[in-house]
Amino acid sequence: MDKLTIGSFFLLLTLVLSIQKDCDAQGSEKPLPIRIGSAPSSEIGALPPLTSAIGKRAAKAFLKGNLLEARDAYLEILKSDPENAPTLANLGATFLELKQYKLASEHLEKALQANPALHQARTILGVAYLRSGDSYRAISALSRVVAENPRNARAHNYLAVATLERGWTTAAERQLQEAVSADPGFAEAHYNLAIRYMEKKPPAVELARRHYQRAIDLGATPSSRLHTRINSAKNTQ
Repeated sequence: MDKLTIGSFFLLLTLVLSIQKDCDAQGSEKPLPIRIGSAPSSEIGALPPLTSAIGKRAAKAFLKGNLLEARDAYLEILKSDPENAPTLANLGATFLELKQYKLASEHLEKALQANPALHQARTILGVAYLRSGDSYRAISALSRVVAENPRNARAHNYLAVATLERGWTTAAERQLQEAVSADPGFAEAHYNLAIRYMEKKPPAVELARRHYQRAIDLGATPSSRLHTRINSAKNTQ
């Protein structure tokens, strides 16, 4: 069955965030792209029958990267159903991809007012706050997500990003540990945790090596700088 069946759809959002400064003083080690992933319609919600065809068109446009087409379709639905939470959530995600963070936050907030149980929407709202530089509100939103759904690995990962923005390295490390515990196959969290361990004073080299290798085994793109730093530190011990 097509995953974009009439009446329900998947929300797919890929984001790149900076989680960490470099492991040395020469520059910055960019992290892997962190994926929010896909949320089943049971989490996002189903569209009402009268707007399902438009919603299907919007979802397909979003997944193909036709963001303006997706935006216009979601706005069309809201003209007749302004409180539709799934549409508000997906429009917010579309605005996030368009880098219109204020509009993204506004629509995601409205979606959550209409349906507070949309955990995926709250996760995306936390990312919208983070991308707009409001790490405090990001921490608030993402903390609620992980409190209500402790196995949400991506929310833990994003919460680590937000806490690092505040310089709360211990909290960030704990959130990354929670992320890999909730989803041992989450490559990006293993990668980010390897960076955290390398930035400890003194660095936890063996733990960093294990998590970096696990990230690579899971398909993460290798980082020559992180690999070199881990090996150099290991050889000096």
